[in-house]
Amino acid sequence: MRRDARPKWLYDLQNQFWNWWTNRFVVPYFDALGPHAKFIGPRHLHLFGRGISAGQSLHVIASADAPVRLTVWATPEKSGQIILGDCVLLTGGTRILAAQKITIGDGCMLAHSATVSDCDWHGIYDRTQIDDNAKPVTLADNVWLGDGAFVGKGVTIGKNSIVGARAVVTHDVPANVVVAGNPARVVKELDPDAEFRTRMDLLADPPSLDRFMDKAYEQMLQNNTLLDWLRSRLAPGKED
Repeated sequence: MRRDARPKWLYDLQNQFWNWWTNRFVVPYFDALGPHAKFIGPRHLHLFGRGISAGQSLHVIASADAPVRLTVWATPEKSGQIILGDCVLLTGGTRILAAQKITIGDGCMLAHSATVSDCDWHGIYDRTQIDDNAKPVTLADNVWLGDGAFVGKGVTIGKNSIVGARAVVTHDVPANVVVAGNPARVVKELDPDAEFRTRMDLLADPPSLDRFMDKAYEQMLQNNTLLDWLRSRLAPGKED
């Protein structure tokens, strides 16, 4: 697709459907969910277990080929937790799996297929039982996990740090660094005194941002018609 051929009313209808689906089939699975959450492709967000909560302005982008999964393992004796801060972004393929506790700080971004797990899930010698050696994982504010990154049990990642694509993090990461590789190592230091612009800044006024985005889509889609959209779906041409 080279352009969005939907008429504006169809775009609005799709958003209304997503909002309905979210309220009916997604929100009930959160212990708590702050205001201004947005879910693109909410049918492909899968939540399992109790103990999942999120602050305001959670953004989730999921699709059939890249679902987002938040899984909490629970037993009669104990249950894990997944705690997402404000303005967290989860993109397609993200997996967060908690047997004890995973905390994702404000403004964190998890790129495509990033995984965070606080447990090995099976013992080295006894592979018939769930491993009981879970250790909490914490991502401080404004952490960015790159495409396909993995963060394992017991890891704390400091504020503003970046985990490179496909990196495997098994030990703590200090604040204000970039790590890469397997196992992940520091490859760059960030200036802690630099002025960071974060998702907290972007989403400081959600209603105003919503109005801006709606106006932008109105201008982008203003000349589209239903027949134009149907043609682009059934017989796309170079302009589509």
